[in-house]
Amino acid sequence: MAVMSTASPPAATAPQPLRVLVVEDDGPSRRTLAEALRGEGCRVLEAEDGVAGLKIAASEPLDLVVLDLVLPRLDGEHMLARLRAGNDVPVIVVSAKRREEDRVTALDLGADDYLVKPFSVRELVARARAVMRRRTPTPDVLAIGDVTIDFGSKTARRGDEKVVLTAKEFDLLVHLARCRGRLVSREELDRVIHPGSGEAVEDVSNVVDVLVLRLRRKLGRDIIATRRGQGYIIDC
Repeated sequence: MAVMSTASPPAATAPQPLRVLVVEDDGPSRRTLAEALRGEGCRVLEAEDGVAGLKIAASEPLDLVVLDLVLPRLDGEHMLARLRAGNDVPVIVVSAKRREEDRVTALDLGADDYLVKPFSVRELVARARAVMRRRTPTPDVLAIGDVTIDFGSKTARRGDEKVVLTAKEFDLLVHLARCRGRLVSREELDRVIHPGSGEAVEDVSNVVDVLVLRLRRKLGRDIIATRRGQGYIIDC
């Protein structure tokens, strides 16, 4: 006789919090940043100099290092160079240094991104997510409900039907799909539509709205949700 199991199906695994090391010598600044990151759901470790930062990075599994450049005992550039000798953890440099040479040096040493102080924690978290997405292999094909996106051929299908998209429609869809589960601001989408512009193009938000409307007509109204005054998100 067959026996029916009464056990409940396993619960979905919740996403693990980002494990972030903040290396900053200024105590109040470090604590403020650490608390703000914890408020974003991150697990945060702190170090006040480069030597302590290297010790933590060698002993703790990390998802991200937020690194100031001006540090006692071992400055940020030397810490970054030593870190990169045997650790590929993503690093975002945060510094008051604004010169192009400082940014270029940090990136050449292996930094994944560079933020000039002052900055918002929301921007830091968004950049952290972007860094980790860039380091995560992108699948050739991504399915969202009945919509399938083929990155290689730059095509989309809804069910069994191929959907004709313009280049900008496809670029916008791909960016939202890769940011799946994260709210994407109009300003960020502006830069997708007009790469290299550096600044938001005048009235470009209207263009974003039009492209989203077209995507909804072609792929279904539920694929892209609006957060009024904030931006768009694919959360299905």
